[in-house]
Amino acid sequence: MNISNNLMAPCLLIIAMLVLILFQSVFFTNGDVIYSESEIKSELTSETTNSVDFIIYNNIKYKPDRFFILSVISNISAFLLPAVFYVKLKGTGYSKNLKLQLPKIKYISLTLFMFVVIISGSVLINSLMIYFGETAVDSVNMLPAVIYTGGNPVYDMGVIISFIFLPAFCEEIFFRSVMSAEYEKYGAFCAVMMTSAAFAMSHFSFKFFPSYFFAAFVLYILAKITNSVTLAVILHAGYNFFNIYLWDQLSGVLNFEQNRTIFIFITAIIFILFIYFVLNRLEIIYYNKAYMNEPSPILEDLPGNSRKSPKIIKLFKSLLSPTFIAAIIIFFIYINI
Repeated sequence: MNISNNLMAPCLLIIAMLVLILFQSVFFTNGDVIYSESEIKSELTSETTNSVDFIIYNNIKYKPDRFFILSVISNISAFLLPAVFYVKLKGTGYSKNLKLQLPKIKYISLTLFMFVVIISGSVLINSLMIYFGETAVDSVNMLPAVIYTGGNPVYDMGVIISFIFLPAFCEEIFFRSVMSAEYEKYGAFCAVMMTSAAFAMSHFSFKFFPSYFFAAFVLYILAKITNSVTLAVILHAGYNFFNIYLWDQLSGVLNFEQNRTIFIFITAIIFILFIYFVLNRLEIIYYNKAYMNEPSPILEDLPGNSRKSPKIIKLFKSLLSPTFIAAIIIFFIYINI
């Protein structure tokens, strides 16, 4: 059993989860960040103030400047700093496995197809959960993150930076670069399953776990095929933008029960159609690789003897490692507090 894969990689996840819990449970609940009801009433009755200056995030009112600063610091502290420190700890030769190079232009069409796949797939998963679970359709049930800025362009820019682009960059470096480099020693199948599960757990939502897992699965495939996290960062940012700004309007269709079946049907058709486009594009990419003698990113030889044991055995070894089990325990304890 590879100790580095099964102990060190989940340790990174545990560090990230603990840092996120610290920010969410301590810093984001501080009185200097959250508006109290008395403060809101005071500003509403003030003669010099016509509106309350706040950001609404998951039905909680925050002071915008401190809210955005904390959001930026939390992403950097939870994902980017541990990843950079771990890369330095592993040595300079480790960096070549991190998919940090720029991608080739020929992968842009594949990225566009996969963008539709990740959006339609996530919408389909969430819609099916609503349909079969008979859950009330509202922003809390349909969206992993609800942010209201009151149309203030400065605050919208803050959301774009701290909730769309920065998380996409930090999380891709952490999950699809550093963590996947560790688990790929066990093969791509183990890497995609483990990093997708880790990504979903880091968002601390049992309800949205399937859609987060699916999104992470698609992001890993793109990073693996292109051998670069650059396009995965762009795809991730687009996914975040859709969830924050567009899904709220689109999910309004589900408010009417008679529309849900046709909405799910149309979404499923779009999803299947673009899966076909992605597979067709991959066929062309690998056909060209075969005739240009380029190495296949999925089938390339792995170091050591990691191919000797079956894929499912390698996956179970990783899932049952002590540190990954500890991460699972942290996840369930926090979501049930």
